[in-house]
Amino acid sequence: ITRKIMLDPVQGIGYIRMEGFQDSTAQELDEALRSLERQGMRALIWDLRGNPGGLLDTAAAVSERFIDRGVLVSTRGRANGQNQEYRAQGQYARKYPLALIVDENSASASEIVAGAIRDHQRGVIVGRKTYGKWSVQTIVRLPGDSGMALRLTTAKFYSPNKKNYSGEGIAPDLPVAASEDLQGTFFRGRTQEEISADPDVSEALQALETRM
Repeated sequence: ITRKIMLDPVQGIGYIRMEGFQDSTAQELDEALRSLERQGMRALIWDLRGNPGGLLDTAAAVSERFIDRGVLVSTRGRANGQNQEYRAQGQYARKYPLALIVDENSASASEIVAGAIRDHQRGVIVGRKTYGKWSVQTIVRLPGDSGMALRLTTAKFYSPNKKNYSGEGIAPDLPVAASEDLQGTFFRGRTQEEISADPDVSEALQALETRM
């Protein structure tokens, strides 16, 4: 989590920027959500633009923060051990309105989240079509001290509705044309006004205000 901020204190709309899915990400998300909730957050913009993904378990865990029941993601491979199903346990889920921002560089774990949000009708997806990487990769270390390894695709993952968007990506509910200055608005250091003026964020704000 590289940015958390209240974008609209009057309406209670917060913003969280997530740039990866690592071991600590679910804990970071919990801390960010609690911080914004203490400031009166009643709706959230969750920014996954440019997020290349990361750990499958973490993608399921962060999705569970907003989905209280049902399948979050499943995997299918040639070996039985590669066939798994991740389900929400209902322990952490928030109920407030959610807008998820994605783009053509939102891949893998980011798409797991988008697929879960889409299939469970949990929020509105804003931006551009995601990358389309719907496969599980395993790192196999090679013998010796070379430090070399092979990255093997061992399974595919599927949305709760059993869809695989490999090579296709997930299309947003609210498409927004790419902005030339978009890259600069992703990251830390931008003011509240600059973030709110971002075309994707502006669209997400309008969508949440309508739903609230």
